[in-house]
Amino acid sequence: MPTILISNLCSVAEVEGPNRMLRTPGRFHHPLGDPALPLEEERRWRLGLTRAALAALQQAVTGPTVFEPDDLGLSEETAS
Repeated sequence: MPTILISNLCSVAEVEGPNRMLRTPGRFHHPLGDPALPLEEERRWRLGLTRAALAALQQAVTGPTVFEPDDLGLSEETAS
């Protein structure tokens, strides 16, 4: 079953050996959130990252691969 690790510390996460990693611009304690954003903006931001993770799951990989949301054509701004 394909999986993806979502983290803003992908260099540390690589030690665990996941095949797919999505780097997030979030803080360590909030990889899929930003409490500084207004609620609706944060919702769009989270949805964009979730869509990027789902897109990365569909990519074939041969080893550890770090994906960026923008590389997948989906960023937090395109979630709406």
